[in-house]
Amino acid sequence: MINKGYLLGERYRILDTLGEGGMANVYLAEDIILQRKVAVKVLRMDLKKEPQIEARFQREAQATSELSHPNIVSVLDVGTDNGLPYMVMEYVSGPDLKDYIRENSPLDLHEVIRIMDQILSAVALAHQHNVIHRDLKPQNILMDRRGNVKIADFGIAVALNQSSITQTNSVMGSVHYMSPEQTRGGLVTKQSDIYSLGIILYELITGNVPFNGDTPVAIALKHAQEEIPSIRKKDPEVPQALENVVLKATAKDPRDRYASAQEMKADLDTSLDFSRRDEPVFIPSHGLNDDKTIILPGLETEKEKTEPNSKVDESEQSDNQKTPKKSKNNFWGTIVNHKWWFIFVGAAALIIIFIMIFALSGKEDRGKIRVPDVTNLAEGKAKRKLENAGLEIGNVTRKHSDGIEAGRVIETKPDPGDSVNKGKAIDLVVSSGAGMTKVPDVEHEQYEVATKKLERLGFDVVRTNQYSAEVPKNHVISQSVAPGVEVKPKQTTITLVVSEGRIPKPKKDMVKLKDLKNMSLDEAQKYAKDNGLTLQINQEYSDDVDKDAIISMNPKAGSKVEKGSTISIVVSKGPKEDTKSDNVTKTFTVNYVGQESDDEKTDNGKDSSSDDNKGNHVQIYIEDDDHSLGNIYRDLYIKRDMSFSIPFSLRDRSGRLRVVRDGQTILDEKVTK
Repeated sequence: MINKGYLLGERYRILDTLGEGGMANVYLAEDIILQRKVAVKVLRMDLKKEPQIEARFQREAQATSELSHPNIVSVLDVGTDNGLPYMVMEYVSGPDLKDYIRENSPLDLHEVIRIMDQILSAVALAHQHNVIHRDLKPQNILMDRRGNVKIADFGIAVALNQSSITQTNSVMGSVHYMSPEQTRGGLVTKQSDIYSLGIILYELITGNVPFNGDTPVAIALKHAQEEIPSIRKKDPEVPQALENVVLKATAKDPRDRYASAQEMKADLDTSLDFSRRDEPVFIPSHGLNDDKTIILPGLETEKEKTEPNSKVDESEQSDNQKTPKKSKNNFWGTIVNHKWWFIFVGAAALIIIFIMIFALSGKEDRGKIRVPDVTNLAEGKAKRKLENAGLEIGNVTRKHSDGIEAGRVIETKPDPGDSVNKGKAIDLVVSSGAGMTKVPDVEHEQYEVATKKLERLGFDVVRTNQYSAEVPKNHVISQSVAPGVEVKPKQTTITLVVSEGRIPKPKKDMVKLKDLKNMSLDEAQKYAKDNGLTLQINQEYSDDVDKDAIISMNPKAGSKVEKGSTISIVVSKGPKEDTKSDNVTKTFTVNYVGQESDDEKTDNGKDSSSDDNKGNHVQIYIEDDDHSLGNIYRDLYIKRDMSFSIPFSLRDRSGRLRVVRDGQTILDEKVTK
């Protein structure tokens, strides 16, 4: 493990541990040059002398770095630190798809297709580069805060042009999502990834994987021998065309599956169309694969690993089969030789006891009903499920929830699974959505106290340091979100500027500055380190100076400065490409509408124009290259007219702006470059 604060590769400061794996550990770090958060994957120290492990680590870096796609985690840098290989990737702040499904299932079918389209688009690019992932599963698919997915972990990815020896006779991947040919040690192809994609689509729709078992072997056998359970039997509202996409992707014979991820995406995108409402059930041409099922290394159970050879010496068999002579003096010997009869009798007695207990408990539970689990279901659907079970609906209360969307059930009272009388009233607690929280004032407080206060409210906190003569050391100078502003904590990160105290007194040692012009950035950093100087790095385009070389410096060469001084340098970014700007800024004003008169109030006497006099509730939605119109871009309350300037990233398309005030759309227009 690497300690917090360690500067990896003299550039990436370790902030926290994100995860620990069998091959590598993943850390949250800060790029001190570009001042951004990154995820750093570092080979475990105890494995750095293992050639095969290191080769797999390098293969992941190479495979991922060749794939540039908005739905694939980008590799930003690769290097070594004291002989330890590391890989720097973009940091995705959000849950993996497994957690997202667990917290939000059942998902709206349009949301299922939106998520799956992004996954298919990324896999299509990987396949175009002849890279097969081999371990596609929700745990390897991350989601950012805007709901966009990022495929990660190409650690066991394989290129099609590699030797087939590395692709066969070994089991690589997660058995719940593994294709039948992988479990048999067959050749891994693009269709193997498509099978895994079909299982992921099944889980997005139903909330569960299709096959489970006590051992990996049991699950693998089901993938090889059993049909995928019907989705429509569980939920008839799922169109047959959508289930057919799952059935075709998960066909046992690879020849019956989609030829490519693009083909699967095209079929999925039309699966909810009205024109496909009468589509028949998909039936594969080749049926179940008749290949002999074998158990590969890596899937055997503990019993199979430890069970001894079943062959017994013939003489030993004959001795065991001899019948002992009956004798009055051999009574106990007879009992010993008939020990299996006692085991049989004992087992039968236990079965009889269990049957009696079950029968008695059945009498006690007669007329009782177990409360069905309706958590995370829409309120109406939950009520119907409870009523169909013979229960009544009790009190319905509302409660804010960051994990359960508005209108869905958070919990029931009594709890799911409890045994109650038929006709019992069940109370429901329904989510009213994520609550708005007023940002507290933490300026001038100790950093540790301020952080605990903000984190208790659900905010993410980031620290930056700054010298200050007025604010004591380790106290907050300022905060990035003003006190009193109402926001959603789970969607808000607050940066605290923390005092490092007064600027240290200058040292007496003086340094005569060397001319750094045309020197590389690495050379300049080494010079600054050797002479106790600090570099402030700025970047500019230049047609005359090579990329990553120094254009200018301040103070000038030959100047005498004290050790510890900051030298400002300008680093060349190379020639500027002549490209058309992709950014467009849209400026508009939202007018504040005051409280309504008494005549306009609702029957219950509450003012409908605002929420507890917080002001107008304004929600802004944008659509561009980085945002979807289905996600809220800004969510706030205003008590005066307010102007907004929203940046749009538009490459080869137009955007859209929609503004909703107190539930009514007041602006909906197209945005172009």
